[in-house]
Amino acid sequence: MSWFIALSDFLLYVVLAFLAGDVVLRFIKTERKPLIQVPKKLLLIALALVPVLLAPPVIQLVLLLSDAYGLSQAAVDVVVQFRAGQSYVFGVLIALAWFIIVWRDGSAAMRAFWLVLSVVNVGYASHAASIVEWQGVIGHTLHFLALVLWAGVLIHIAWFMKNGDNWRAFLRWFTPFSIAMMVVLIGTGIWLMLFFVAPEDYASSWVLPYGQLLLLKHLSIVPLLLAALINGLLSKSDAPNHAWLKVESWLLVLVLLITAFMSKLAPPHNINETFRLEGVAPFSEWLIGPQYIPINAVWTPNIDGFLLMGIGLLCLGLQWLGYRKKLPEWLSFLFGVGFVAAMYIGLMFSFLF
Repeated sequence: MSWFIALSDFLLYVVLAFLAGDVVLRFIKTERKPLIQVPKKLLLIALALVPVLLAPPVIQLVLLLSDAYGLSQAAVDVVVQFRAGQSYVFGVLIALAWFIIVWRDGSAAMRAFWLVLSVVNVGYASHAASIVEWQGVIGHTLHFLALVLWAGVLIHIAWFMKNGDNWRAFLRWFTPFSIAMMVVLIGTGIWLMLFFVAPEDYASSWVLPYGQLLLLKHLSIVPLLLAALINGLLSKSDAPNHAWLKVESWLLVLVLLITAFMSKLAPPHNINETFRLEGVAPFSEWLIGPQYIPINAVWTPNIDGFLLMGIGLLCLGLQWLGYRKKLPEWLSFLFGVGFVAAMYIGLMFSFLF
């Protein structure tokens, strides 16, 4: 069930990013963006999916409580007493209001209002909010807002652009916009991480499911940044490179996928206690052998680790070469994934836990 819930969260993130892109681009003048055509029906379908994608964690809670309290009483208790239930009700009402605005061709300002409320609602239901209350809500909301704004514009440009008119004018605002969003993402990401993982426990957390995905998320940002650098700063063409825009969008979707699965795992406030409850992360025993309490990561440089990290850097270089030699976009995406995989294994080999 947890895998299904994580997948629904991932799809929710993609849907909200798609809707956020529509909102941002409505504030941009026609002469500062390419021609982008998104069917109104597609926006309405996306909004209709929001209540469906918000439902799985609520259903899970209701089913867990139903044996003790009965189905109807469990449903009431979840809505009244649990953040997930309250967030679901708010999310459905927000999606309904937003649906009406889109259906009636409402203003960009009204769409932005419901977008911000939707993102705040996601922040309200987050792990961070349940642990540190308002600091968690603010941190997660800012983090998620920056992510969907950047991802949303990119999705529209990569998949719904009809021509490359005004490309240089578009880059003049989108490049600093992307940089600003990345600064917010990194800053709030560090802030949120400190709620869950002490800096000295960062490497030790890699043996846990949450810590493993946290490392993979951090590594996945590197090829994403390279793709963004190529599209935004290094490309001198007056026409967009559709293939590389799709590479960047796929890499951003990879970050969203990892984030969604990470959000459903127990944060390692106490490494040893979390290990006792959650056990070792998938694949970790294959790489570093059986693990025992206490967990204490120690840097132990070795040739295997260096070789694998070297392969990771080589994959990053091949990603760049894919752009230079105009290789198929799927191949450049695989090089980015190869960097993440090789660097992850290399780092795991380089620590004794």
